[in-house]
Amino acid sequence: MTTVEVNILADEDQDFVMTILNALAQKHIIEFDRTDSFSAEGPKLSTDDLISRINTAEQGKRYSFDEAKAKLGL
Repeated sequence: MTTVEVNILADEDQDFVMTILNALAQKHIIEFDRTDSFSAEGPKLSTDDLISRINTAEQGKRYSFDEAKAKLGL
C-alpha cells in the first residue's frame, strides 16, 4: 500500500478532484480521509430556500440499498 498527500492547487478544481477520489473510493480502489481544510460549507440560504430544497429532495426518486449498490456497480 502507498500513502500520498494530495493538495488541490486551484479552488475551482476542488469539485473535480473530489469527484474522482469519491469514484475511486466507491470502487474500493482507494481509501481517503478528508482533512479539516476541506470546506463543507455551502451557499448561504434563506429559510424559504432551504425548505424548498428539502421538499424537492424528499420528492425525488428513492432506491433500496440493493438498487443503489447496483446503480453504483458495487
